[in-house]
Amino acid sequence: MAQKLKIEKEAGQIEKWMMDALLALMEEKSYGDIRVKEISDRAQLARCTFYRYYNSKDELLLRCCQVRANQLAQRMRQENYYTFFGVSTAYFSFFLEEQNFFALLRRHDLLYFFVRCYDDLMFDVARAVKRENHEKCAVDFSQKARFHFLYGMHGLWGMADNWLRNGCQETPEELAQYITAYLVESFETEPDCQYYAKHRKYPYEPCYIKPGDGF
Repeated sequence: MAQKLKIEKEAGQIEKWMMDALLALMEEKSYGDIRVKEISDRAQLARCTFYRYYNSKDELLLRCCQVRANQLAQRMRQENYYTFFGVSTAYFSFFLEEQNFFALLRRHDLLYFFVRCYDDLMFDVARAVKRENHEKCAVDFSQKARFHFLYGMHGLWGMADNWLRNGCQETPEELAQYITAYLVESFETEPDCQYYAKHRKYPYEPCYIKPGDGF
């Protein structure tokens, strides 16, 4: 067991060296001009070591994005999952902390690498929210549930993308307030939703909507 853990630790360190090397090179030159040999040289590894892990630099960049996607999921699980405010704050706080990484992807027109990881990540998050969903995969959800979920998750990504492009002028908490306010207004005006009429409260709390924001 100790030997296995040592091997896994070494593999993780080698991957980190290669990811760091690729991102450092992307700071210096066009992504299209980067060669595998440059990545391995920057990481101080043999070129054959690179190919033991990846077939191309695209696979390595996708791995960089997968690591961030997993970190986002972990961050959201550590927050108050049962309020929209808590999970939204965790979501935007992650992007604020990783804004340099996303700016680098944007500079090279490579944000789509992260988006490729995004849907699977969000379904993982959905499984963690409700105990009965733990054993489900994306295809186990109904078509309606999948599309509703994708609508919501890509709405969040659209907000994060716009926010990052405009220099993160708002705080994560402010964005979480906007989302909660949208949900409050939707429940309040949606005639088919009977929850508020029956219970005289919304099915989530706290709302944390600041007074004077036009809500």
